[in-house]
Amino acid sequence: MPFRAPVGDTYRKKSPFAGLFEHMSKVRECISLLRDGVLRYIDGDYENFHKITEKVSELEHEADLIKGNIRAHLPRSILMPVDKRYFLWVLREEDAILDHAENLAQLLDLRHTPIPDELKEDFKRHMNKVAETVEEMEKAVENVRDLIETSFAGKEREESKRYIHNVHKKEWEADQIRYRITEKIYKLEEKLSPMDEYHLLKIVDWIDDIADHAENVADWLRAIIAK
Repeated sequence: MPFRAPVGDTYRKKSPFAGLFEHMSKVRECISLLRDGVLRYIDGDYENFHKITEKVSELEHEADLIKGNIRAHLPRSILMPVDKRYFLWVLREEDAILDHAENLAQLLDLRHTPIPDELKEDFKRHMNKVAETVEEMEKAVENVRDLIETSFAGKEREESKRYIHNVHKKEWEADQIRYRITEKIYKLEEKLSPMDEYHLLKIVDWIDDIADHAENVADWLRAIIAK
């Protein structure tokens, strides 16, 4: 009788979750690099920012290759422990974080707009809060591994809910900072050139978009654990 590998071994070889965590590692590296660069930019340190932009683009490209490999090797003949649609939406929203990070870095590199002194600390708080949102999202994504290994046991499910709640909380806090910055920018419009005002508003919007997509990842994870 020919040897047949156990079903569990077959699943492990074809599981796309290792790729998802590898993709997540690119998100982590990218946002960490971007945060450091943006904080220096806020203080007026534009020297070598183009290197940040190049590295962010490189990480985005590497993540795209991982994403393509995941999609090309999704199991077809065996069942995944979660709905494929939800899995792909998590991957898509992780990828959107990288896309927005690349767009933001390129925007900052194209025009070095001075951040008014009245806004510097708020801009820094906003960038840090958005990065914290992504960090909480990463914890939620990584907890999927424990959920799968325990067949979605109660304890791990509750931990996932806690991580997801933290993502929503951080994203909400980032939104509040964004609102305050936007309000202050409009109050300063008589001191700002129209292009400076537009650019500042664009920066704060694109920073906040990163947190929005982190929240979207959390929403799809919540849909996964609800099944």
